[in-house]
Amino acid sequence: MKKRIQEEKERIISLFGINEQEEDMGKFEMGIENIVASPLEKLQKIKFYDAKMKPIEFSSNEEDLVVSKIDDIDGKYGDNAIVRAAVSVKGGKDEPIIKYGSFATDSEIIDRDSIFDKDEVVSDGDSVRDYFEIEMSGPDIDDYKVVRLGVEDFESEDETEMDKGKVEKETEPQEPVSKEPEQPFEEEMKLKEKKGLATLLDTDEVSNDFTKRQKKVLEKLKGEGYLLKRPENTEGYTKKKVTSKEFTESFNVWEPKK
Repeated sequence: MKKRIQEEKERIISLFGINEQEEDMGKFEMGIENIVASPLEKLQKIKFYDAKMKPIEFSSNEEDLVVSKIDDIDGKYGDNAIVRAAVSVKGGKDEPIIKYGSFATDSEIIDRDSIFDKDEVVSDGDSVRDYFEIEMSGPDIDDYKVVRLGVEDFESEDETEMDKGKVEKETEPQEPVSKEPEQPFEEEMKLKEKKGLATLLDTDEVSNDFTKRQKKVLEKLKGEGYLLKRPENTEGYTKKKVTSKEFTESFNVWEPKK
């Protein structure tokens, strides 16, 4: 019976002039096979942003450079290497210029589970896009993790810049007034930072005068064993100056002597 079925199959194939290879090609054209995208196509489907949430664009030459670097990147997962190649091309001094990124959740060419080095968020709260952050994990510019970011955190960073523009627009005088002009946003943030550092020096309290990113820097220092509050007896400590782009001025921490 099996022999007869096989013979009948071969007769039909011969009758219509098709072969198994052509049959497989037909399946591919109908979308049965997996979609294969080039590294350049994948790169163009990812949006990148700097620390201030400003979109980062790539020139055609930079795109070519990213593609050429992908094979040299030791990415933990497949599409992780694309992100790392992009970060490498844009560069940076102390930290990468690229800070955030996003891509469509339903993208047919991006492997959403292969982007991240670690994944601590089960659901990012957004069914449309996935978001990630370049999170420093060491002192060198290449010491970082590509970390999944929840939509709340991503939007809160974005809203900071949007709200800033909104506040500036709303505070533009509609008509001459006798009130003293409001403190510029940058000056206000400097004053809050100065107040927060003074409080930190006396109480070791990371107050709400700091921005979210400033708090991350301070918590990281505390996690590495540094004292943020001036110790009563400084003989057992080494004072070190910290300079970070997240702060407008440097500040001191104390490291216990070994």
